[in-house]
Amino acid sequence: MSEENSSRGWIIGLAVVVLVALGAYFYLTSAPEPEAPPPTVSEPEPEPEPGLELEPEPEPEVADTSEPEPAPEPERELPPLNESDEEVRKDLLSLAPDGALGRWLVSDEVIRKWVAAVNAASSGQMMAKNRPYKSPRGSLAVEKQGATGMTLSEDNYRRYDTPVRLLANMDNDAAMALYRFWYPRLAEAFGELGMPDKTFHSQVLKAIDVALDAPEADQPIQLVRPSVYFKFADPKMERLPGVHKLMIRMGPDNAARVQEKLRALKSELEQFQPPQ
Repeated sequence: MSEENSSRGWIIGLAVVVLVALGAYFYLTSAPEPEAPPPTVSEPEPEPEPGLELEPEPEPEVADTSEPEPAPEPERELPPLNESDEEVRKDLLSLAPDGALGRWLVSDEVIRKWVAAVNAASSGQMMAKNRPYKSPRGSLAVEKQGATGMTLSEDNYRRYDTPVRLLANMDNDAAMALYRFWYPRLAEAFGELGMPDKTFHSQVLKAIDVALDAPEADQPIQLVRPSVYFKFADPKMERLPGVHKLMIRMGPDNAARVQEKLRALKSELEQFQPPQ
């Protein structure tokens, strides 16, 4: 909406309020006063006949029109880890409108796969198999130019636009509510990895820090193709951890949006005290 349209809408709304107020004022001040009713002549009530007792008339019963208070909803039970896929995926889908996350999320071993992915990301690594999400469709977009004869095309960045937008628009409070609810099962799945000196919550915070530490790459990004796969021409970039490479491949604008969201989530997560 443009500034002009916004101002026009505000003025129209104000005018409606003023007209309604003036109309109410005019009605209250100009309505004719009701005529006084004619005086009534009271007649003496007839005396009851001797020996006849008058019973008082019963007062009419007043119907109870108040609505009954709704019964409290039963407290939601946490399903067992091995039976959690359907419910946890449904909760994840609720974080975006119209089930938009459906095309990106797997439907089996959801909690275990997310726990494994977070644990890998805490050390900067990306899981090659058994990911809890589906990679963007399409192959790496490359342009023929530059010193090496090929650079990473900006068209490649657009492959990440939709998932990044969904992440950026996700409600933080809703996400934290789900995190708190499912944390016992997340911790249970993390316990299966056999690292008693760590917690899932600490690994989440470490994974966020890794993504926030991703460097910005000079544009355009030079590529080489020594075999089947493309690689960064700069050896230092090629040695970066997988999470940093992902942040570079999604483009500077998308990476900035992801990092902004992660900072907000980290602030919320740092206030959460996981149960022991």
